Amino acid sequence: MATIKDVAKKAGVSPSTVSRTLKDNPAISEETKIKVRAAMDELGYVPNIAAQVLATGLTHSLGVILPPLTNRENISQPFYMEILTAINEEASCNSQVVSIATGATLDELVKQVKLMHRQKRADGFIILYSETKDPVKDYLLKEKVPFVVIGAAVDNTNKVTYIDNDNKAIGQEAVFYLNSRGHQTIGFVTDDLFGQVGQERYQGYKDAVSELHIESLPELVFSSQTIDSFKKHLRTFLPTALVVKDDLVALRLIQWLNNQGIKIPKDYSIISINNSSFAEIMHPFLTTYDINIQELGKESVRKLVANLKDENTEPQKVTIPFHLIERESVTSIYRDHKKMVRQK
Repeated sequence: MATIKDVAKKAGVSPSTVSRTLKDNPAISEETKIKVRAAMDELGYVPNIAAQVLATGLTHSLGVILPPLTNRENISQPFYMEILTAINEEASCNSQVVSIATGATLDELVKQVKLMHRQKRADGFIILYSETKDPVKDYLLKEKVPFVVIGAAVDNTNKVTYIDNDNKAIGQEAVFYLNSRGHQTIGFVTDDLFGQVGQERYQGYKDAVSELHIESLPELVFSSQTIDSFKKHLRTFLPTALVVKDDLVALRLIQWLNNQGIKIPKDYSIISINNSSFAEIMHPFLTTYDINIQELGKESVRKLVANLKDENTEPQKVTIPFHLIERESVTSIYRDHKKMVRQK
């Protein structure tokens, strides 16, 4: 089994340089770290984690906290698998491993996070949801455990780093885009009237229709419990286009509309948000906003690792850019030869 001395000889550095590289000491240049890590890989060197924990007090493990499993439909979102993959990749680049915290209820999740912290199974945490009055966040703040949140900056903005998209801007841009294609009656479809992300996107929708001086519709709730009211609202408001909260809701909506003999985009244009793997498995392929899930995950690791290296790191609100992916679910219409354009 390779030792630190073997790695040092292979990399042409001293054993102390190898040790400091293992601790990601900022005094060691990136060039030297790359050389040392390459030697470790070539020799198959495995650090003694127990010894490192005793020496530094750090486990080099990052905890990732999923939302409570009370709503299993939310956890089935491709978002979580995609962001976990990105987090794991970036953690590996920073010589970190990832541990997952889950719970069937919020109380169970809090217990799991407390246990991970007390057993020193994670140096810090990435929370994959954002809610006000969250006992998980409250516990981590109380215990002064480093953590970041992927989601909206809902509270404690002077104490917590948040990484998110500008969901309000996404909702606005979706309306502006549909209006540029001739649509004047545009609805917003959600499956949840209380989720933070959906509410931000709906607020963006409302701001955009107000700016364009076109009709603002109430949120159209699409779920197995609201089918009758949803059908009634479509008949009442007669939208030509729909902004859908996310790709999973869009997938279910398009399947249901197809079963009703309603064709997309002939009868309704649909634009969604997330650009998940679902966007190209449905027919027609979905026009959607790519929220850059990879960067959301990677930036969360970078910010947490920076906090672990320097506890005086200032909290930040980091906004990850988004962009439109045009596919097949939106068509242009021009009724009565009126061409609506965004008001300047």
